[in-house]
Amino acid sequence: MQVKELEEQKIQQIGHAFGYYDYGEEKGLVSCYRDSEAAAVYINGYARMALKSGLLYTTSEKGEGYIAYKLPGQKVGLKAGMELVKGLFQSMNFKELVQFFKVLSKGGPDLKDRMDKEKKPYIFVGLVCVTEDYQGQGYMRKLMEMAFAEGNRLQIPVILDTDAKTKCDKYMHLGMELAGTRDFGENGKLYDLIKYPDAL
Repeated sequence: MQVKELEEQKIQQIGHAFGYYDYGEEKGLVSCYRDSEAAAVYINGYARMALKSGLLYTTSEKGEGYIAYKLPGQKVGLKAGMELVKGLFQSMNFKELVQFFKVLSKGGPDLKDRMDKEKKPYIFVGLVCVTEDYQGQGYMRKLMEMAFAEGNRLQIPVILDTDAKTKCDKYMHLGMELAGTRDFGENGKLYDLIKYPDAL
């Protein structure tokens, strides 16, 4: 179901789930932030942008999990986009921002860029979050099935990227395929994943 409004506490829970994710031996892109809280602040901005753009969905009124995805032709308005910009500047100072974009440029083009270049339509998933109280109970599958259903309806692929092999493995278990890996050296990797629509 689409999320029309969301209390600040829920937005904070989304940010916390990302910022404080346990990478174990891996090093995710959150390592580019000064600390876990800074990463959470950026994700809060992303969640606010998705909410204002009508791109945020949840499993039920309880808000066990949230997913943000963008269909072809959907736009992010200026007001909504400013939430993301605010989140970015609240989470990093100018020097950190320059360093972050330098790190990102090392990995090469992402799947989204490659598909845009080839003018292929897709659904882009920018955020998947199961809040901490509900993790390990199958909500990730329910969230992804929302995006997959849209992909099947429109007969276009669903794409996303993730910064942990453990997360990548979960998405592959749900039916996605690895479409590429971008290496950021000491800052970890990003895994590009795709789920093609089921044949009609």
